[in-house]
Amino acid sequence: MKPLRVGTRGSDLALWQTTWVCDRLRDAHPSLVIEPLVIKTHGDLAAEEHFGPSWPAGAFVRAVEIALLDGRVDLAVHSYKDLPTAETAGLCVAATPERGAVHDVLVTRTAARLEDLPKGARIGTNSARRAAQIRQVGDFAIVPIRGNVPTRIAKLEREGLDGLILAAAGLERLGIAPPHRIDLPTDRFVPAPAQGALAVQTRAGTAAADLVVAIDDATTRRAVAAERSVLLEIEAGCHTPVGALATVMGDRVILHAQLFSEDYARVVDDTESGTDPAAIGTALARRLMAKLR
Repeated sequence: MKPLRVGTRGSDLALWQTTWVCDRLRDAHPSLVIEPLVIKTHGDLAAEEHFGPSWPAGAFVRAVEIALLDGRVDLAVHSYKDLPTAETAGLCVAATPERGAVHDVLVTRTAARLEDLPKGARIGTNSARRAAQIRQVGDFAIVPIRGNVPTRIAKLEREGLDGLILAAAGLERLGIAPPHRIDLPTDRFVPAPAQGALAVQTRAGTAAADLVVAIDDATTRRAVAAERSVLLEIEAGCHTPVGALATVMGDRVILHAQLFSEDYARVVDDTESGTDPAAIGTALARRLMAKLR
């Protein structure tokens, strides 16, 4: 059998995620031969550049998508939340494996409770959503911070931060257990759409697309579809403070979303449920935008 070439970024987390997906594929197809290919993206090359209006859409995935389109790789593994909301022509998410942890974690330098953080505490995050949410708790100083998970944790001490907000899934996948962490409740800190989920992307209509269907998880796919339809309707990018989290119960999807004004001063949140994930997300997004206006 011809080797299956898998495109991935080279960070510790991306490599863990790709290895995990490849192991699932080998379980489903024991004779499969897999060759990973590390591809540097804009997000990797501009590691010290902070997110802002000039930050390109799909900065962590576009170079990998180009490798897919030109045939250098047969499939790619992404953190789903890194994918732009609009699908790239010629490509599809052929599988959404079972999701990991969805919530965020506040890693602190010393033992503390969320409500005990002092005024002016320096909290590291490059996410507009996380910055807006933590500012609902107290008058904190937000410090932009980038880098892979171990790098950001190292900056906690080096840059004198009081806290650092990270995705629980990243910590768990890398086996990192900080001594002081606060698991942030998803009702107040609604996670990013598709947080904790992986996207296995292929060229549409290829043999690779048919192969990876074996590791698709229908529950995760439906939840992520609802969450990302919120983004699509709002036309939100990585600079928009928006969170969305769906729960699937039987044939119904229950979606909770949270939207902030650009200055973080106002927040609206609501829920919607139904059987059509895209319709639920669209309806909820419209209602949130109307409330915010």
